[in-house]
Amino acid sequence: MKSHSQFSSDDLRILVIASLTQFTTSFIGSMIPVAIPLISGELNLSIEFANWITISYMIALIAVSIPLSRVISQHGVKKFTIYGVTILIIGLIMSAISFNIYFLLCSRILQGISVAILLISIYLLVVNQIPENHLGGALGIVGSCGYIGMTSAPTISGFIVYYLSWRILFILMVLIFAIELILLFSVDREYKSEQKPINIKSSFLYIVIITLVMLGLNKITTWGIYPFAIGLILLIINLKYEYKSPNPIFNLNLFRNMKYVIGNYAGFVTYFITFIATYILNFHLQYVLGYDSRIAGMILLITPIVMVLISAPSGKLADKYDNRILAGIAMTILLFVMFALCFIDLLPLHVLFVVLVIQGIGHGLFSPPNNKYVLTTIDKKNLGDASSMLTTSKELGKSFSLAIYNVICIIIIGNQEISGNNIPELILSSHLIMYISTILTLSAAILLFYSKFHYKD
Repeated sequence: MKSHSQFSSDDLRILVIASLTQFTTSFIGSMIPVAIPLISGELNLSIEFANWITISYMIALIAVSIPLSRVISQHGVKKFTIYGVTILIIGLIMSAISFNIYFLLCSRILQGISVAILLISIYLLVVNQIPENHLGGALGIVGSCGYIGMTSAPTISGFIVYYLSWRILFILMVLIFAIELILLFSVDREYKSEQKPINIKSSFLYIVIITLVMLGLNKITTWGIYPFAIGLILLIINLKYEYKSPNPIFNLNLFRNMKYVIGNYAGFVTYFITFIATYILNFHLQYVLGYDSRIAGMILLITPIVMVLISAPSGKLADKYDNRILAGIAMTILLFVMFALCFIDLLPLHVLFVVLVIQGIGHGLFSPPNNKYVLTTIDKKNLGDASSMLTTSKELGKSFSLAIYNVICIIIIGNQEISGNNIPELILSSHLIMYISTILTLSAAILLFYSKFHYKD
């Protein structure tokens, strides 16, 4: 991390708030899988319903991210960050007292909406507050906190679930966000951007489109093909309208910048592979190898520990060297990890430890340069749109990975609880999703290097 002398007290306050918020929101998105066996047992859930605890959260987050970005940047980032934390606390309390799956799903949807607000806000806070010559390091710290939260969630939540309960997990998160709320009230400055008209009709249509597409994708093996097709048709129509509209919800001009597009794609891929790798590793350790949530969490802690050690020097490198080269090298490292996990059932435990260490190196090296690469390739007046698109890209990565994995599980395992009778099918499902992850990682690495040597700085 940068020394304190390089930041003012206001800079440090924003950096602490953004880092803590990034960690906790990423934690919330990834803390559920390790608790699924206990939640499923208490609420009598099939594997499909269990996966929907996470899927419902992701759909809500993605659906509202872009429509909310312009509202947040124009009406006050600090104000909406406070709103987001408050709504999130309500959603977490609802989860803690859930008495059936439907109430739990409603609470997760509420959490997804509030986390969307926070993920957009934190980057706006950092980029508007931190001096540009230290922005790479600051974004590196914040971005790495996201990866650390996502990958450490199984460990921390595993201990909480094992020794206490899954309901206590939500209560503890309420206490942490209460602290964040206090910190936010200590910020004196409000952050706003250039005023642009907000297209309410297009915003609502976008929410409907994303919901239809994601809902359809997750039920594609049955009735999901219909909402999926309707969503795609509406998306094409809406994009044509947006292209001609003087007040589009999509800032389509951002997509003229191929460096920006490639950086977002790399973010999409990294969250795709990180989330699903942690997801299947947790299932593998608990269902296949027979470890409890506590031991599985301890093993999965290897990756975030290594990321912590790598992220600070990576942030310094991001301020000195070409971010595309650094991100491309990191993606190449992750390529070897994804390839190794294609053979997850053949890896001895000590080899799996090595794979987790290498994964931590790759993610720690990737986050700072890619975040800076994406958010500094656009004009500052478009920062709100760019921040929401980066958030959407990352969350789409997580959502698509789980949606594809859910479809694979339904086809191979069926809509039934996981037991000793279908462990071979669970392993086969893991193989297939890791093959897909390997191909995506290779494509992202190629594009990052291509960006460096094809496009000027």
